[in-house]
Amino acid sequence: MMAAPYPITPALLTRGITHVCYEYANLLSAAHYDIHGHAPRRTHCGDAFLLGYRKMRDFLLRDKRSERRGAEMPDILASDYLPVGFNRAWVLPTWETEWQNEMDKQLAHITFEREKEWDHTKWVPKLETEMRRAWAEFLKTVVDPHKAEFAAQIAYCQAKPGFSTVTM
Repeated sequence: MMAAPYPITPALLTRGITHVCYEYANLLSAAHYDIHGHAPRRTHCGDAFLLGYRKMRDFLLRDKRSERRGAEMPDILASDYLPVGFNRAWVLPTWETEWQNEMDKQLAHITFEREKEWDHTKWVPKLETEMRRAWAEFLKTVVDPHKAEFAAQIAYCQAKPGFSTVTM
């Protein structure tokens, strides 16, 4: 017997903004330090960037929540903060065409099928730019009363130690 879906309340949506902005800030921080950092930390930031990108991609573009067994809390989706029936205008074409399938092999598994070489100097700036555009489009579309909370949470993340050099 399946449990009833977790109720998505206004309070839960507000709390979710904290998590979404934290993930977005970490993604941008990882991109920054992947490009401007030094090995071996740069490499760790690169992996964090890719994992964060994958999470933010799912947030921004997924239409349905995952149906993991035993999941008590549902995934947060961009559509939770958008007008009902809104069709997203943002896309992440480089990720979708170049890296999504490859990263399933490189991030989640150690596989013999790693056929594409990752060059962070080429791909991080391009992917970061796409994500920033998609994020900006998302924020323009967020319905009230959530707009102000997204701005407040991004400012809160920006004020944390280590984030002051990261443009959000």
